[in-house]
Amino acid sequence: MPSLPPAITLHAQERGKGPLIVALHDLGRDGDMMLRALKPLTKRYRVIAPDLRGHGQSPTPSGPWSIDDFASDVSRLIAAEGGDAILVGLGLGAAAALTLTLGHPGLVSALVVSGAGARAEDIEGQERWARVARMIRERGGSEGVALAAEAMGTRPDLRGALVQIDPPVFVLAGAADRAYPPTAQEELARSLPGARFAQVDGAGHDLAVDKPAELIAAIEWIAQAAQRRMVSAA
Repeated sequence: MPSLPPAITLHAQERGKGPLIVALHDLGRDGDMMLRALKPLTKRYRVIAPDLRGHGQSPTPSGPWSIDDFASDVSRLIAAEGGDAILVGLGLGAAAALTLTLGHPGLVSALVVSGAGARAEDIEGQERWARVARMIRERGGSEGVALAAEAMGTRPDLRGALVQIDPPVFVLAGAADRAYPPTAQEELARSLPGARFAQVDGAGHDLAVDKPAELIAAIEWIAQAAQRRMVSAA
């Protein structure tokens, strides 16, 4: 289990009542956009959407950061809510969600991820993320978003570790995702025991914007899978 960095408190919004869903946004976004995308679920679920570190109204501690830092921040939030969360992550949020589930498996009952891969970045990928961070700073953008981009560039290779993930997982790939093409996301699904994979036509990297209905359907499917699993284990 990764060591915990100094604790910070994430700003988070909450809507609805029922089983817990924790929704993690992508780089440069915030919890509010996730809450808007998942609004129909608040009729049956309790949806918590935090701003990840360096985003929205959450703190921006000194860098550099790692994906472990994002995962640890969210693990504290879920633990404070009693665990048993359906964890949803897009892009940066997906990378954090996978790392969190590996490091804190007892907190997660099911997982939906999109816009992420299992492999570490090669040299070209690392340089691409470094250029993104540099461009953000040169344009006077958020230092938190720049630090998050650098963390994405240095995240570890998860292919060997993902077999340890026990909760049911749904990997949902936008057909036109150029950052993580469907082939890379299908590879991620193959690295996860029993994971379901689906490709969404007409969607790019950000399903919460492009196809929120398909994202909601995937969450509902995985919630039912988690419930069936709980009943059979009882």
